[in-house]
Amino acid sequence: MTIIKIKEMLETLLQYEDSEIIHTIYSVHNTFTLSYSKELKTFQLRNVKTGEIERFTDAETTSIALYKLISTGEKEVTE
Repeated sequence: MTIIKIKEMLETLLQYEDSEIIHTIYSVHNTFTLSYSKELKTFQLRNVKTGEIERFTDAETTSIALYKLISTGEKEVTE
């Protein structure tokens, strides 16, 4: 997934902030969910296995974190 597609996905979450949309992202070693909290005004990236939640206040930082997560997993699969 490109960083442009990730940013588009994040902008969609913002457009529908009154709805609950959850994306599931599969990495080689973990599964994550991505959502937007209107109350906290943050993107939330949750590790499904550990329950740990990282919060990001802007789309740029969130897109970089997601891109690193996805691209790291892709490198591990191809090596």
